Amino acid sequence: MSRSGAIFALILALGATAAPGLDESAHARDPAGGAGSGLERRLIWTLADVRAGRLDDALAHVSQLVEAQPDFELAQLIRGDLLLALGRPLSAFGEFAGIARPLARPLDSEAHRQGLRDEARARLARFLQEPPSRAVPAELVQLPRNARHAILVDTANYRLYVFEVRDDGVHRLADFYVSIGRAGNDKSAEGDEKTPTGLYKVASYLPGEQLPDMYGPGAFPIDYPNDWDRLQGRTGSGIWIHGTESARYSRPPLSSLGCVTLSNEDFAALRGWVQVGTTPVVLTKGVRWASSASVDAVRGSVQAAVDRWRADWESRDTERYLSHYGASFRTAGMSREAFAAHKRRVNASKSFIAVALDDLAIYGYPGEPATVRVEFTQSYRSDSFRATKKKWQHWRLDDGRWRIVSEG
Repeated sequence: MSRSGAIFALILALGATAAPGLDESAHARDPAGGAGSGLERRLIWTLADVRAGRLDDALAHVSQLVEAQPDFELAQLIRGDLLLALGRPLSAFGEFAGIARPLARPLDSEAHRQGLRDEARARLARFLQEPPSRAVPAELVQLPRNARHAILVDTANYRLYVFEVRDDGVHRLADFYVSIGRAGNDKSAEGDEKTPTGLYKVASYLPGEQLPDMYGPGAFPIDYPNDWDRLQGRTGSGIWIHGTESARYSRPPLSSLGCVTLSNEDFAALRGWVQVGTTPVVLTKGVRWASSASVDAVRGSVQAAVDRWRADWESRDTERYLSHYGASFRTAGMSREAFAAHKRRVNASKSFIAVALDDLAIYGYPGEPATVRVEFTQSYRSDSFRATKKKWQHWRLDDGRWRIVSEG
């Protein structure tokens, strides 16, 4: 490749997301918004300089980046392109001459190099597409009392967001570049090498010393497939959020077997915000940023529907109670018709029913239009039975009314 061709290829790789306004202002902005942002900020400075034609400045920035993180393959590729474009031998670049160490995985294929250019595009896109000011994800409608943080992974844009739960709602705390499955998102089958779309919980923590090197300093398995996945016939297992092997800083965007992977530095930061068994993990293809007012409106509408369902159950007016269940409703082993027959039989035998709901959580369900997942603790009492259990439901907006399409 010619000298001009090398740098032209780099700029073309960024051209789909770069904006004309990317200039000096890049040096005053922090793209990552929190822990782990230093290396990414310097990378953004480098890309801004490339776009502006300041190749010497770009080379200085990326050389400092390689010095700080020699296994950052993307930085190595950009540095090599810049050296070719400037016609500089490695030995001619002063104090940085000896810092480019051999990589454990040489950039020995065009597919590998293209993966790194895709990483550059993804990182730069996050910088150029700042989430709207004061906007919140439409997926996080209401979190349970015991959740201090929530994780949202935008699998279409290779970004993991951490939100902190406060008295006045959720607030974006940090975000990180991530890689996902080689075949993209919407996992449906064992071995398809895709990352799921849905709502999950962190099921456990596995320390790095118990794992092969490819998982980095640790892993958070999530509970895929969940109840909704199983109703849809989805299969597979072993979906984790984990770090990266010790020989490399990060991976190209599409490079895992379905897991979500971060740099080891970013995973260490994430670990401090995760509560096993409690922290929700939303995997979605693009975040639906919304105003607090619109999220509040959804919350009020869903809460009202759930409360009417509870009151109608207590009334023992079984047909009114069943009107809350959509025509497509199904639960484990039962169609709507079988469920309705069961409820008519059970409710007819009761002299009273009392239902109390506690710790209601509401999520906009990823990949399912006009659908929310509701979770709560249900305490049921009647003249012949009582029980307290965790329960989930999926409600879908049907002709202006929320109706239940699954529960368990």
